[in-house]
Amino acid sequence: MAKYNCKTCGAELYFDPKTGKLSCEYCGSTFDPSEYNFTEEDAKAKAEQQAVPAEEVLTEGTESTDDSTGDLVVYKCPHCGAEVITAKDTVVTTCVYCNRAITMEGNIQGAFRPDYVLPFIKTREDVEKSYMSLCKSSPLTPTLFTRKSTIEKIKGMYIPFWLYSFDGDANLEIEGRKTRHWTTGDMEYTEVSRYKVDEEAKGSFENIPADALKEMDNDLMDSIEPFDFSKLKEFNSAYLAGFYTQKWDEDSAMNEHRAKNRAKAAMTSAIMTNLGGRFDSTTISHEQFRWKNEKAKYAMIPVWMMYTEYKGKKYIFGMNGQTGKMMGDIPKDPMKIAKYAGAVFVASQLVMMIIRILGVM
Repeated sequence: MAKYNCKTCGAELYFDPKTGKLSCEYCGSTFDPSEYNFTEEDAKAKAEQQAVPAEEVLTEGTESTDDSTGDLVVYKCPHCGAEVITAKDTVVTTCVYCNRAITMEGNIQGAFRPDYVLPFIKTREDVEKSYMSLCKSSPLTPTLFTRKSTIEKIKGMYIPFWLYSFDGDANLEIEGRKTRHWTTGDMEYTEVSRYKVDEEAKGSFENIPADALKEMDNDLMDSIEPFDFSKLKEFNSAYLAGFYTQKWDEDSAMNEHRAKNRAKAAMTSAIMTNLGGRFDSTTISHEQFRWKNEKAKYAMIPVWMMYTEYKGKKYIFGMNGQTGKMMGDIPKDPMKIAKYAGAVFVASQLVMMIIRILGVM
């Protein structure tokens, strides 16, 4: 397990989005992540001394969740020595006893070692401010969503993403229609002319993102784009210090169609735009797409996430950890709706009463 200690006082370091450096909260020292760059060989060495299956550690009388699939493992916290049970796929977690970050270097080696990391820029203070602004935008927001216990659920996470790059050729057969109407005497005529059009387009696409977690809401991840991938860094686990993450559980082949569908939509849109106003209506009768120079890179992408439940329904909020773009739905409290409706009714009655009094006077 990786641990990043201050070279000045020995305290643990955490990545600070404000400075882009590892920061010591005790002596104030900062260090560039490159000074703590663990190699894959380091990770393999650490993997040999970490993690045993949970079922081998739990003793008789210990309360535990049934884990017949063997997906849980126990790690010994390098800070306080407590045993931390977590999923096999976890890369970074927090010790529930000393609240220190634990990075499982052994889980990010081989095919699971990212090529790149996109560092956090937005801080926890930034996301809390934006979240509260979103909540206060409506007076009907349930009180639950602004409670301290709810806000504390906000977590900074590095989500595993595949970044797809390729060149594409598109061939579309399009039926265009022009309609003409005219009247001669008492007769109305309509003429529909149909045209067959063959159109081509070429596109070069770089770093089309798709998250690589089965349980992640793909629509939410898409909605908080874009990310500035010019800021990608060569992977260094020091950037993960203080944040949660997991390794991918969907390989690049499983999400390739998502990237190509976006590329198809972009080339199709370009073709239809190029047609301009030549036709009154169009229909694509046949399409063909070809791809070459295909590549997929594995990257950790910064996202602030919060899950909460209200009246039996789950609500998920996500913020782009680089740009601050936030997405999420906030429900309306039915009690507050009734309260405000009642207040409006009373106010309207008072107005009517004043009007009647003034009318009499």
